[in-house]
Amino acid sequence: MQLNPNKNTPDKDVVYTPESLAITIINHFKPTGLVLDPSKGDGAFYNNFDTDRDWCELAEGKDFLEYNRKVDWIITNPPWSKMRKFLQHAMEIADNIVYLTSINHYTTKARLRDMKLMGFGIKEFYCIDTPKSFPQSGFQLAAVYTKRNYSGDIKLTN
Repeated sequence: MQLNPNKNTPDKDVVYTPESLAITIINHFKPTGLVLDPSKGDGAFYNNFDTDRDWCELAEGKDFLEYNRKVDWIITNPPWSKMRKFLQHAMEIADNIVYLTSINHYTTKARLRDMKLMGFGIKEFYCIDTPKSFPQSGFQLAAVYTKRNYSGDIKLTN
């Protein structure tokens, strides 16, 4: 009897965000200043930022986990198998983080503890209908907004 779920293989982390969804998320949060897309993929987010921007993409030789420039915002669809490492690193270099992921995947005990230790709080779950191109898991997909020094209520929007 197996108690732990199987680990995702790296190829399952390659799930491209539809451009229309990226634009909807960007328009909802309205980032300002320098915005980083640490998992650029085909550029659905990066190509639609209307402010200063930068990117990382492991497949193109720019590893986010080695990126150290301070940024105002990070917005991306991160590799879910690296969620904890991506969140920890994002909290080191940004004040505002928006990750497209399932709510339950973002709110594990370890991730919530990491946020508390780093002085971050979840500000909003912007619920998203799961695109047909995404894995269909039965869990709610959201653009989760995490902010430095935030300790207020969590907003749930559709």
